[in-house]
Amino acid sequence: MSNPGNRIGDYFTVMKPAIAFLNVFVGIAVILLAVGLSAPIWAIVFTSAAGFLSAAGAGAINCYIDRGLDKQMTRTRWRPIPAGRIPADRILSFGLILSFAGVALAAVYLNILTAFFIGLGVFWYILIYTMWLKPRTKWNIVIGGAAGCFSALAGWSAVTGGVGLVGVLVASLVFLWTPGHFWGLAIAKSKDYENGEVPMLPVVDGQSKASLYTAISNMLLFPFTIMLYLLTVSWSNPYGALLVGVGIVLLNFRFLQFNLQLIRTADASSAWRVFKFSVSYLFLILLLTVIGHIL
Repeated sequence: MSNPGNRIGDYFTVMKPAIAFLNVFVGIAVILLAVGLSAPIWAIVFTSAAGFLSAAGAGAINCYIDRGLDKQMTRTRWRPIPAGRIPADRILSFGLILSFAGVALAAVYLNILTAFFIGLGVFWYILIYTMWLKPRTKWNIVIGGAAGCFSALAGWSAVTGGVGLVGVLVASLVFLWTPGHFWGLAIAKSKDYENGEVPMLPVVDGQSKASLYTAISNMLLFPFTIMLYLLTVSWSNPYGALLVGVGIVLLNFRFLQFNLQLIRTADASSAWRVFKFSVSYLFLILLLTVIGHIL
């Protein structure tokens, strides 16, 4: 008999919690950029819950769809479905329940527009990226990565009832960030994708060209983050605002170093470093932007 604790851990794993929590953080950051510290706690709570449930549900459905591919890849063959620990149909049901619960929660306790954006994120990730683009084109993550943008739009609409420029800019930031982030992983694990016959960029074009594209994609973020800072920063505390600006510049400089190293070496180690740092980069850029706005 399997250990119930292990089974709970397996269900948590298929929710891809790191991705789900990052979606939640993006939504909260946009809420604070929209209305500052006057943001109602209930809006933050329900947006976070709806965002987490829907993203976690999409992650579980993704595990169901990719179960055959996961079995071929060293990085994913330990997951609950390919390892045979949980039947695939249970994971599908689990994912559908979570996704619908997230959208329903937003519709009932927030507003229809927010529920629409959350539902659109699930639709885009599952149908557009996982089922349509991922097995067909090396540009899959460029278009498919738009799924992450909708958490920003959902956060803005949750407290304003509409769509605003800053919300769109944060969504655009996530859109620009996604390809370079995922290509770093794809380069580091290119053998896995090659074995699974997935046309990821490094499999189709080779590691050297993919490394160049990854670095260029990431470096496009630098001027964008400065623009976002300048459009949102409050100068009521000029010293604090200046410190935040310096922090954003230093983050960009550090990320630039990692990307230049990737161009020079084009190896798995450098790509993995870019991939890992890119997660902290997005988190810290948004955190500093919010701090600069609410000072």
